[in-house]
Amino acid sequence: MIKLASIIPHSPILIPSIGKKNYSILKKTQKSFQKIKEDIIKEDLDTIIIISPHQKKIKGVTINNHFQFKINFEEFGDYSSKTNFPGDLIMSYQLKELAEPDFWIELQAEETPDHGTTVPLYSLLTDDGQKIKEFKGKIIIINTTPNKDLRYHFNLGQKLKLKLEKSSRKIGILASGELSHCLNHNAPGGFYQKAVWFDEKTIEHLKKGSAGIEAFLETDPKIALEAKECGLRPIALLLGLLPTNYKTETLSYQKELGVGYLSMKIILD
Repeated sequence: MIKLASIIPHSPILIPSIGKKNYSILKKTQKSFQKIKEDIIKEDLDTIIIISPHQKKIKGVTINNHFQFKINFEEFGDYSSKTNFPGDLIMSYQLKELAEPDFWIELQAEETPDHGTTVPLYSLLTDDGQKIKEFKGKIIIINTTPNKDLRYHFNLGQKLKLKLEKSSRKIGILASGELSHCLNHNAPGGFYQKAVWFDEKTIEHLKKGSAGIEAFLETDPKIALEAKECGLRPIALLLGLLPTNYKTETLSYQKELGVGYLSMKIILD
């Protein structure tokens, strides 16, 4: 049963040793992470499914089916912040079986995932690098594909929901990704004049809960591409996994660094 769901950013800046002076700018996002962490502890989850837009193979959606995930940030020059979490091998395989033959999912086995996974897990499941003792569960990593649109990912979520709804395990779902990377002239993706509007409309659709799903799925793919977002497909898959009726709570939205960092809690009935 799904007990928790959230939308979260995954910028490496959220790791203090990497973000340095920019880390302090994201205080609102850090407070949002703390609230989500408290919910994770409260729900005593058995499995966390994290949905990330990053993957090396782009043919289709993948599930990283490794028995243990090593979390580190060596690619960013941080050799001290590290931990590990067990993978949920059984449920990963069950989700793949359920999706077929309507959806093609490839199982991978990569021990060290990228920052789309590592930043949220490290931030939400550790305190100063030490794993929070309250979480004794396992991790499933699902990677979306740029080769399929939002509705495809939503429909996949609807199919996988059949398994999660009947599961006796307490499950949390995290959609990892950011909105536009082009919100000002100092943004990493350069400036795009419709980027602010794009973020505002996306958040507006999400705030409507289940009533905003159709409008979200109809997001103009050309504008999304120009805005250089990386969160819409993980969010679409998350929305497909959710029960029919749900509400949302915007914990924070920051754009000071030119990237749309949205932290949103899904309120399940």
